[in-house]
Order: sequence, then C-alpha cells, then structure tokens
Amino acid sequence: MQIKRYRGADMQEALRKVKDDLGTDAIILSTRQVRGGSGTFGLFGKPMLEVTAARDADGSGEEGGTSLAALTSGSAKGRLHTGLRGKAGSPAEGEFLKQMLAKGQAETQNLLAPLQDEIFELRGLLQNASESQRGNLQDEAAIRQIRTEMADIRQLLQTMHVQSAGMRDANYPENLVVLYQQLLFAGMEDKFARRLIEESLKNIPPTELEDFSYVKIFLARMLMKIIKVNGDLQVTPGRQKVVALVGPTGVGKTTSVAKLASEQLLKHRRQVALITVDTFRIAAVEQLKVYAKIMNVPITVVNNKQEMLAAVSQFSNADVVLIDTGGRSQRDDLQMSEIYKLFGDQAQMDILLALSSTTKDADLNEITRRFGQIPISGTIFTKLDESTAYGSLFNHAIRFKLPFTYLTTGQKVPEDIEVATKERLVDLLLNISNC
Repeated sequence: MQIKRYRGADMQEALRKVKDDLGTDAIILSTRQVRGGSGTFGLFGKPMLEVTAARDADGSGEEGGTSLAALTSGSAKGRLHTGLRGKAGSPAEGEFLKQMLAKGQAETQNLLAPLQDEIFELRGLLQNASESQRGNLQDEAAIRQIRTEMADIRQLLQTMHVQSAGMRDANYPENLVVLYQQLLFAGMEDKFARRLIEESLKNIPPTELEDFSYVKIFLARMLMKIIKVNGDLQVTPGRQKVVALVGPTGVGKTTSVAKLASEQLLKHRRQVALITVDTFRIAAVEQLKVYAKIMNVPITVVNNKQEMLAAVSQFSNADVVLIDTGGRSQRDDLQMSEIYKLFGDQAQMDILLALSSTTKDADLNEITRRFGQIPISGTIFTKLDESTAYGSLFNHAIRFKLPFTYLTTGQKVPEDIEVATKERLVDLLLNISNC
C-alpha cells in the first residue's frame, strides 16, 4: 500500500499530481491547508493545499479508470447566499453553515486525518524495529500486532477502493465520490452513504456539482434533516422530572448521572435527588454516593421496582430525580428481564439509553433492539474522546429514529458533558471545525 502527500496551489493542481503519480484509482485520505516552504521555517510561505492519497502497492491503481476531476472550490459564497438564503432551519444552523462557507478554497476534508496519522505511525514503528529487537519475544509480538493492524487498514482501503470504483464507473462527480469516501471511512454504512450521495446528485444543480463547498454544505443540510435531537432535560416548573439511565456495562452511566446532576444544579439551579438500583456493583454505588455528598444532594439505594417508585415519591420536593442502573448485557435474558420489570411500563419517566461511541455498529444494533422493549425517549452517547470515527452514531440514528440527548467527552465531572445539537453531530462526522 502506497501512501503519499502532494501539495498544490489549489485542489486542481494537487489532484493532478495525485493522478500523475498514483493513477486514477487513488483514494483521497485527507486534505489540509499548509504553508509553503519559503520564509523562516515556512511560517511566512504562501498557503498551499496538501492532499494525502493512497493506492495499493500491487498496482491496482494503475491507469484505465475514470479521470480524477478537478475539485475546485471556486467562489461559492455569492451563489450560496443568493441561492440558499433563508433555507436554514435555525439561526444556529445558519451560523454553522456560514462558518463552513467562509473557508472557501481552504475547505478541507480532515475527517480521515487520524487514520492517516495512524498509518504513518504504524509504518514508522515497523521501520524502526531493529534486528536485535526482533529477537525479543515481546517485541516480536508487538510487531505482529502492528502488522495485523496494517493489514486491517489495507483491507479497509481495498474495500473502499472497490466501492468508490463503482461510483466512478457510474460517472458520479468527483466531489461526491470524495465525500462518499469520507463517509465510509467515518464508519457510515455503505447503503446510507450511497443514499445520501444519490440524493445529492438528484437535487444539486449540475452547475454546482463542481463546487466542493456547495456540495459539502448541501450534504450537511441533509444530515441535519435526518437526525433528531431533543435538547436539554425539559423540566416544567412545579412538575417533577424523573430520568433513568439504562444501557450495557462499561458505557459510563454512573459518571453520566453525576454529570447530569451537576448540570441541573449548577446551570439550571434545580433541586436534584439521586436513586441507584445498581446493587451488583458496590464500587459504583459508593462512587455515586461520593458525588452526592460533594454536590450535597440526597441519594438512596433501592433493590426493586416498588422501592424505586417509593423513593421517587419520597423525593417529591426535587425538581429532577435521576436514576442510575447497573449495566446489563443485552445477551443475558435474566438481566434484561430485570430491566423490563423496572421500566417496562414507566412511560411517565424519561428513559435514556446510554451507548458508547466506541461500540461496534453491529453491537449497537443488538443493544438497542433489546433495550428498545422499554420506552426509550432518547440516547446519550459517551466516550466521544475515545473515538475517531462517528459514522456509527448516524447509522444508529437512521435505523432507530431515536433522538440524541447528550454527548459526553471524558471523565471529568461536571465538565465533560454537552447537550447534543445537530451542528455538533454533523461537525463530528465531517470534521468541519478542524478544517
């Protein structure tokens, strides 16, 4: 597998170099704006566009495919302000898209930068492995692991190459092919990514298909229409809000409950009470008790549904009651039956399904189907800081139509939690803010 970087004054020049060197079937991994080499350490050099591209070393990217089209950004600003004015769904969305638009020719696709960096890091580790190191069994195991990871990445590139070649054979505009590649690398399922690209092709005016900024903004708008968010906890004055977190083991429910309690206390100045039915993990119960003591909020531990409902009544003076539950394996029928007994008929509660953004797509599907037998009102996706690809979040939203409620980005309480917004989610997928 060949991975190389190319620089040009604009996208057209950079892609021409990619085509001349790697052929028409090269895969664009990422693009970014860099400074040229003139001046002190290049700091005052002319801005240039750097493109990272890949091709299988066996020659599968040789000449013969459809030619790479010039991905010129042009000057989309004027046309977009006149052609799309007033179509934003909210002031926040309008401002978000305006920030995208302002990037002009500097528009880049850095979504795949972490993968590209990982590839270079793995290659460097292999190249630096000396003969003496290879005599050590531990080092040999590490080298084998690196080679396995490299093989996985190579397989991913080969799969994407085949899928992208099909789109090129169908004469899709190159801008759409590049965005399709990015969606796949981000973990979006092929059928969903292909559907988005097909809808873009149907609805974008032919004269705008060569304008990368226009095409990317159009795709962002479609994504915003697809996903749902339900915002912060909606608390009616004088009416108690009861929120329970459920989900599999290890996704961070207890920490998320503590974060939510802190948010309600500090941001909204509401009275909060905590309930935990996690009697299997003593450490988790003690952890929540420590948080409750620090925040000076009441907490009680219950063992069954009757005790839980009694505790809710006990905290009638609280504006918000947060219920922590122990993790349940979706494959353990006994554990799942306990969750069904607790919450199966609790439509008056807000039940949030906590999921980790690092969980495999297939596992997310199985977890949601099993927990979906209770009335789920929204999702909390945790551990965003531990993931580099967020296509699975969109796969989940498309399949199950569940709204996003909160996102968590680390272990710190109360800082590492945020209300989910469409702008933030689209930014995670398209990596707009780092362009």
